[in-house]
Amino acid sequence: MVNEANFDKYGLDQNGRMVAVFGTPVIDGKIDEIWNTAPTVSPRYISGNTDTTASFKALWDDNALYILAIVKDNELSALSDNPPNQDSLEIFMDENNDKVRDYDVDDLHFRVNFENRQSVDIGEAERFYTCSSKTEDGYIIEARIAFRSKPENGKVIGLELQINDARGANRVATLNVFDSTGSAWIDVSKFGELVLTGKADGAVSGLNLYDLLALINTSKKLKTERYKNPDLLAEAIKNAEAVLADKNLTQEQIDSEYRKIKEVISRLELTDEAANEKQFRPVPGEYRQLCSKPGSIERIEYYADNLDGGKDLKRLNVYLPYGYDPADKDRKYNVLYLMHGGGENENLLFGGPGENKELKKIIDNMIEKGDIEPLIVVTPTFYGGKNDVKYFPEELLNTIIPLVETKYNTYLESADKEAIKASREHRAFGGFSMGSVTTWYTFIYCLDYIKYFIPLSGDCWIKGLKGGGDYPKETAQYLADIARNSGYKPHDYYLFCATGDLDIAYPNLNPQVEEMKKFDDVFIYSSDLKKGNFYFIVCEGGTHAWNWVNQYIYDILPDLFNN
Repeated sequence: MVNEANFDKYGLDQNGRMVAVFGTPVIDGKIDEIWNTAPTVSPRYISGNTDTTASFKALWDDNALYILAIVKDNELSALSDNPPNQDSLEIFMDENNDKVRDYDVDDLHFRVNFENRQSVDIGEAERFYTCSSKTEDGYIIEARIAFRSKPENGKVIGLELQINDARGANRVATLNVFDSTGSAWIDVSKFGELVLTGKADGAVSGLNLYDLLALINTSKKLKTERYKNPDLLAEAIKNAEAVLADKNLTQEQIDSEYRKIKEVISRLELTDEAANEKQFRPVPGEYRQLCSKPGSIERIEYYADNLDGGKDLKRLNVYLPYGYDPADKDRKYNVLYLMHGGGENENLLFGGPGENKELKKIIDNMIEKGDIEPLIVVTPTFYGGKNDVKYFPEELLNTIIPLVETKYNTYLESADKEAIKASREHRAFGGFSMGSVTTWYTFIYCLDYIKYFIPLSGDCWIKGLKGGGDYPKETAQYLADIARNSGYKPHDYYLFCATGDLDIAYPNLNPQVEEMKKFDDVFIYSSDLKKGNFYFIVCEGGTHAWNWVNQYIYDILPDLFNN
């Protein structure tokens, strides 16, 4: 039992840390007696108007960290399509506790709602196993997060726990243990700490069923109709579940079944129809690490026309690949413009000078490993100037492209529009969320000047707010007319779209894409760019978060500038 005298009123130790005691609970949505050995922790920070309360406990063993959340909430809701706006538990973990601001390969952000529906913003879904149960006055969640490194007494882990309190389709409050700012989702330094303790000499962890159970769960979510041989997976899952039912189960049997399912997944063959779809591929972990030949970032200031007849001072960032030499005028570079989402700015994507955010590391590694040719990447903002995404293409064409592409070694020979048009095949534009809305406007107004378009997690609003969802046919018709009236052939422009099926943008972008497929004289749908000019990556489990968007960019980058 825990001596509560050793902890403050929130259940934290004298160093302000949460304490996890050694022990392996059964993850079944019920509270085992072993949880009594762990101290009870209460949220220190409540944002919003709520009478919801919560408490947490933590255990650990040689395989994983375990979290128990007991929530008292008299009105539970999962109505929102946006997972954070459902009654749920969020777990943020920095296993190395290195306290950097940006998420790294050891960091994760998991979420599970009161109905045990999981969503992953950052991290591998197979590391996450949960069970939930409703109570008379709320709900219980038991969560397990598999360790990547060896745990031991005294190890300190970065951690934040958050309860989302929903009313209807909205989040009305959050309850946090350590983060008073509400920014842990984007800033690892806002995490608190958890210390592992209590493992006695000779103590042994319980059976690790959960890596296998998590793998079974994710395998069952695979769309079997996409494969020629789904029976192989069904049989492997059936066999594994039979083994798990054995009362004399051993760890060796569990691990064997895990390996068998993994092997079967590697042998699944896509149907011809599924092979036509662009498949989501996660970014390998090493691509999130600093590489030996990193690019650099420069910042440019410029003035943009505003709606009052004046000008606003604005900034953008320019990524230059390793080895870029301003004096080498013979070496020309393609240019990708990438736009942030609503409430963000030009520094969000890969930071400013001297920074190394995740997307920059990914691009650095892709260039170093030869996945893509070196390119220049520009991150502007639609804020300032005319301050509206529908006006941004005007600023892009009249100010940004001439400014950037005459300053650096690109294919643009002069700043006039005819020269911009002549170099269009060396130019791409994409963006996330409101940046995706900007991308659709850019397709509409700048097709003469840009060949590649990358709308990520956002639909076209030319027919109204959320027009892709509310007016999909009309939106698709409008876009098709733009393409037809341009005089360009289908392989003179490309649309590479992506989102996740748990993304708030999916219900709007997916109907628009389905309607666009019907205009196959201008939008030829295929992952084979020799056949088509248009595809749509749908990532199972992907949410409206940059961790997923960076991976879509990783998947799409090799398809740019290949003609």
